[in-house]
Amino acid sequence: MKRTIRVAFADQHRGFDKEKNDYLPLLKKHYDVIVTDKDPEYLIYSVFGSDHLNYDCVRIFYTGECITPDFNECDYAAGFDHLEFADRYLRFPYYLFHGYEKEYLSLRERPVFTKEDLAAKEGFCSFVVSNCFAQDKRTELLETMESYQPVASGGRYRNNIGGAVKDKIAFSSKYKFAIACENASYPGYITEKIVDAFASRAVPIYYGDPLAAMDFNPDAFINCGEYENFDAVLEAVKKIDADEELYLKMINEPPVKEYLNPDAFENFLVYIIEQDYKKAFRRPDSMYTRAKAESIQRHAFYEKHIHTILKRASNQLKRIQSGTMLSRRRTR
Repeated sequence: MKRTIRVAFADQHRGFDKEKNDYLPLLKKHYDVIVTDKDPEYLIYSVFGSDHLNYDCVRIFYTGECITPDFNECDYAAGFDHLEFADRYLRFPYYLFHGYEKEYLSLRERPVFTKEDLAAKEGFCSFVVSNCFAQDKRTELLETMESYQPVASGGRYRNNIGGAVKDKIAFSSKYKFAIACENASYPGYITEKIVDAFASRAVPIYYGDPLAAMDFNPDAFINCGEYENFDAVLEAVKKIDADEELYLKMINEPPVKEYLNPDAFENFLVYIIEQDYKKAFRRPDSMYTRAKAESIQRHAFYEKHIHTILKRASNQLKRIQSGTMLSRRRTR
């Protein structure tokens, strides 16, 4: 007989399904799970709101965004930062979850990339971005590469192929290089973007995590963080592009230095739940943490019911202005 646990979800992305999501299969391997907002034992929450403060249970924070967990609000967290915090924290990059782990693990065994494979490439470089709200470094990097040769843009943002592509990896596989740009540059914050580039058998031109070489082989990608500016990055790209042997050497390098365990988050959840329930609480309970939570909750109505509506309208206007409204489908 499996143990029954009561689980709630809060502050997830729009469209999140409480009855069908990536957390439940992990939990249901080990437990009979009741999803309920009424007296849950465990809460799994993310960054999109402050409803988690309404739950007096064990709080587990997970983020796929560039944000550091607030351990005054959560008992446990999984995120991007390279930090250690007793048993309360797990570093679990986004490329290990939500299906991206399959592409990540596929990088372990890849056939040798040959001159014939290189000859089959159709163009110079790909760029697949649909989010028009992130740092404009991506635009700067794109325009720098375009000053050398045309870049095929297959996302909704700056699209130049007539519409958003259905399969990012298949699209990028046609090109020698792939721009892989994070939404922000922050130590440890690295998502599926570089994995997608590797999976497409293109050389990633990567901008984002300045510590990316801790996760991925620095000889296998162009790390913009190692160069003074994007013009210097372009000079490195030109050198690789002009030298067939250098390109083949680089693209055949093992992409990953040491593989992380995609099951680590599942194991983390089980560890939390298998503890004595009363002893599983870790967050501090003091006059200061309570005062901060009360302050946030006082502003919650405005944030949720007024500011959110205004922000959505503003975002739609920006999508129209940037041309990203050509398709509502998000490319992977």
